[in-house]
Amino acid sequence: MISSKHVLSDNLFSRVKYVYKRDGFNHLIRSSVLYVIAMCFTSPFYNTFRSSETFQFQGNQYHYLFHPYCSTWKNERCAIVPIACEMVKKYQEQNKRILEVGNVISHIYHFNHDVLDKYEIVGGIINEDVVDFEPSKEYDLIFSIITLQHVGWNESPRYPKKILKAIENLRKILAPHGQIIIFHGLGENKQMDEFLKNGTLKFDKEFYLMKISKYRWKEVNWDDVKNLEYDYSTPTANGVVIGIIEK
Repeated sequence: MISSKHVLSDNLFSRVKYVYKRDGFNHLIRSSVLYVIAMCFTSPFYNTFRSSETFQFQGNQYHYLFHPYCSTWKNERCAIVPIACEMVKKYQEQNKRILEVGNVISHIYHFNHDVLDKYEIVGGIINEDVVDFEPSKEYDLIFSIITLQHVGWNESPRYPKKILKAIENLRKILAPHGQIIIFHGLGENKQMDEFLKNGTLKFDKEFYLMKISKYRWKEVNWDDVKNLEYDYSTPTANGVVIGIIEK
């Protein structure tokens, strides 16, 4: 298993500054209090009493992730981060070139790979727009965890088709025999969902997860998740598409 050491390095101060500039003082204080509660009480509870619970995905067994970052037991990260980390681990063991689009994993685990994130201005992250990114190398693995659905959708002015340009650009920087793996939470970006439904956005392979209760998920079919609504009260997706593009 991957070591679950927290990334409490020099980036911590940078992240605090980033949240303060983005969301203001009140949000920073509220987030800090909730994080401390999650780190000191809720996360230890789940890790003590629920750590043995697992789920199946593509014939493999994974342990759920209970981590204070984004209170993973409440949302899709509980299941998809363990899947993503095992994929990344395999590529890293082969000394492959890896790019993460959207800074997610470094909040939980330590990996040595490139991270592209336009908005999270902290040390070691490439702050460029995914549609304009032109690196000097190609990547063997490009992956994104609940991030690409925000491209164009959570921007002003809204540009729903930007997600298609983003994925097309990622294809250009993918090395031969490489893979792009996109973890997409359904229901938040309605236009991206529609692109998946009508075939405008196609993956070479697709897999699906559905939330069945609290932190529990199971692998299902497209028909089981395609019309699931996003739960903004938590917040969490109730269905996830794991799309793979191969070159």
